[in-house]
Amino acid sequence: MIEPLYFGEPQRSLFGALHRARRSQRRPMLMCTPLLQDGIRSHRVLRVIAEGLAEAGVDTLRFDWYGSGDSAGDSGELSLPGLLLDIREANALLGSVVGGARPRGFALRSSAVPLLLHAAGQTEPAELILWDPCLLGHELVADWRGQHSQQLEKAGRYPGGHAEPSPDDLLGFDVRPGLLASIDSFDGRYFPLPPGSRVLMAVWEFRPEHERFVDSLRGAGTAVEWRTLEIDDRPSFDDPNRFESQALPRRSAAQLVRWLTDGDWS
Repeated sequence: MIEPLYFGEPQRSLFGALHRARRSQRRPMLMCTPLLQDGIRSHRVLRVIAEGLAEAGVDTLRFDWYGSGDSAGDSGELSLPGLLLDIREANALLGSVVGGARPRGFALRSSAVPLLLHAAGQTEPAELILWDPCLLGHELVADWRGQHSQQLEKAGRYPGGHAEPSPDDLLGFDVRPGLLASIDSFDGRYFPLPPGSRVLMAVWEFRPEHERFVDSLRGAGTAVEWRTLEIDDRPSFDDPNRFESQALPRRSAAQLVRWLTDGDWS
């Protein structure tokens, strides 16, 4: 059952979709949506995973960041401190509606940035599931800008010539420089988490920054497990001709649900 709801402070109202398990059997899951176009493109697959988790007894909350989707505000109000505040509000809501159990955090791609920052600022151990996480902020911002340029110049959107973008426009969003500067400086390769934390990382390709991230956390005593998804199921997130299409890696989504509901991570 999906329960749509609004939560948070009245002046900063957030929209969420709570996937309630018929019989809650496991710790709840807070699902953090990727930023900008990745968030739009991943809407369907995150819903599929949330439904699968709920069917297996995991209450799961998806939500829109303030300034995005059906939450209040506009994209020009997105900020990294605001994203961390949204996670705190969503965690509090989810914990209250499912009986106070501390939620696990789930992030796809760019949403690993605010989720890791939030977890690092807590005193209690975190349990994080990171799906193809973006760990190098400068590469993420450069990728967004490259995609933006492709849409303006090479994707066939403007057959009569190039568009003249607004200085703050990025991938169809009004994005302030402060957000990009905050993300650009993020380096998740060497990131401390509270003692007793656990991390499950699922990737299509285990890259050097992932290896450093795993080694750094293990060196600090954090339990980290990484698993590889089927590479031919990876969506073409950077294909300019599929910019607005839904990314739906069905086999990867099914694998994640199995890993999170059967075995050590259930």
